[in-house]
Amino acid sequence: MSLACEALQTLRTQRHGGTEPLSQISSALHSMTSFRHAHWELTTVNERDVLRLSRDLDVPAPVARILLARGFTDVAHAAEFLDPSLERHLHDPRAMLGMDRAVERLERAIADGERIRIVSDYDVDGTTASVILQHTFRLLGAGDRVSYHIPSRFDEGYGFSVAAAEQAARDGAAIVVTCDIGVRDHAAVNRAADLGIDVIVCDHHLPPGEDVPSRALAVLCPKQNNCEYPNDFLAACGLSLKVAQALLSGHPRRDELIASLVKLAAIGTVADMVELNDLENRAIVAAGLAGLSKPSRNHGLAALLEVSGLGGKPVTASDCGYKLGPRINAAGRLAAATTVIELFNATSAESAMGIARELNRLNGERQEVQQRLVEHVMDEMEALGEVPPVALFAGDEAVGWHRGVVGIVASKVVDALNRPAFIVAVDAEGVGRGSARSANGIHLVDALESASDLLVKFGGHRAAAGFTVQRDHLESLRDRLTAFVTANVGSDGDLAPRYRADAAMSPDEVTLEAARELQRLEPHGIGNPRPMFLVESATVRRVLIMKDRHLKLVLAGDDAGSVEAVWWDGAEYAGECPVGTRIDVLASCSVNEWQGVSRPQLVIKDARPAR
Repeated sequence: MSLACEALQTLRTQRHGGTEPLSQISSALHSMTSFRHAHWELTTVNERDVLRLSRDLDVPAPVARILLARGFTDVAHAAEFLDPSLERHLHDPRAMLGMDRAVERLERAIADGERIRIVSDYDVDGTTASVILQHTFRLLGAGDRVSYHIPSRFDEGYGFSVAAAEQAARDGAAIVVTCDIGVRDHAAVNRAADLGIDVIVCDHHLPPGEDVPSRALAVLCPKQNNCEYPNDFLAACGLSLKVAQALLSGHPRRDELIASLVKLAAIGTVADMVELNDLENRAIVAAGLAGLSKPSRNHGLAALLEVSGLGGKPVTASDCGYKLGPRINAAGRLAAATTVIELFNATSAESAMGIARELNRLNGERQEVQQRLVEHVMDEMEALGEVPPVALFAGDEAVGWHRGVVGIVASKVVDALNRPAFIVAVDAEGVGRGSARSANGIHLVDALESASDLLVKFGGHRAAAGFTVQRDHLESLRDRLTAFVTANVGSDGDLAPRYRADAAMSPDEVTLEAARELQRLEPHGIGNPRPMFLVESATVRRVLIMKDRHLKLVLAGDDAGSVEAVWWDGAEYAGECPVGTRIDVLASCSVNEWQGVSRPQLVIKDARPAR
């Protein structure tokens, strides 16, 4: 029996009363000693460089060590990274190809009283981008001549469609502005042009080598050929913010208005998983988080913060990704994303709170649907008897495969199997709508490009993508994706998880002061993950299982002090670390605020017996 088959056998035992964790399906492919059977790597740096950078930047040594581990050897560059600022790091929007033409046309439309239709995607990035443009256009005098359309995930699917273009014409729109869609929707742009509508595309989903719609009035996409804009990593909400920045350049309240709009751009930027090591994106998120941490005058935003448990509290990038983003996304996943627009356009606190509570309810429903589908996928994996290089699973919507949650399910499958995951919901006509999440460095758009002849359409980023495929092509798609992944995982073909620690520290060094010092490196996200530490030879003083899912440990070093460590969804590993044993952990270090008390806390990624 292969190691993969052994892993699946132990998984069956665990799911039916045993103790083997789900996450060991993929990790049992390798005989390693960590609880998750992962490869650990530790980045080492020259300690003399640490002292130099610490002195020159006037930062504590742990911060300097992390910066060096991530390649920041230049003092000036590191200083900019640590102090993101809208004033210094928002680039001139007119440096973007097409911006001058787009702004001139929009200013003329607003002045002449023309109708403007905003068509956006139904996710967080698309809806926040739409709201940013709506508020900007109305502020400049467009009033009720601004309308919006968000394609239904269930009726229209992803993208700017010919039907949406025709509806805009019937409604008298002179301009269509797309947000987070449009750059690949040539047919819809052509149809709009035929109907006399000027189209301005604001989209960042452009695979290498593809052409933008030639008949668009303007295309705002830093990835397109001949665009010299210095930030290739703007999300669609960031592109909308750049349009607002250009339109408001001469407004007497420009800075105040940008500071308000950047709050929405921060949520969308984090949720859309674009690079947060780029200075402009860092500035957008840092300024947005500062604004979100203050009382909001927007009824919808205030209500969203309240139902997310963030009212009156400091808001972090993690909160955007795990609390605010999912509630905004819930509407487009299970119902209508227009609910999000209604939330941010609400004119009273009462109406806003009603909408926010509905989003909260939909998010809870989404979690239940998601959990059922994850369990179904894991059951199918067990039935395979092996762990393939690609986790591609499909099922009929009629039996619970909800297309609104396939992306989240794909993320959960990646967490469990450490395989690129492609989850597909197939409708009654045999059309599958899929979502993909990456693992092992696989570029998803490149992977889908390798099978483009089998797909109706596809798009996305390196780490997340969507696609449409006919049921009859699913098996061929699996074969093609398997070939791509096998050829691109590296010379050793090793698909086990790989975790890298930025630095080592002892349990006694995990202090509140150290945790607060590390906050200088925020905001964290794609391209700038929370620092990971190798904490060696910690003695387990206490073991506690929380809510039947999570694991809390109290760890001690050689001195008398101790530190709490939590392992989310790690309850299954409680038996691996009984009281009195010594373990090494890979963990991030943060400040835990609870009932007015601040404590340092480790958040565990993996652990192993101490060596």
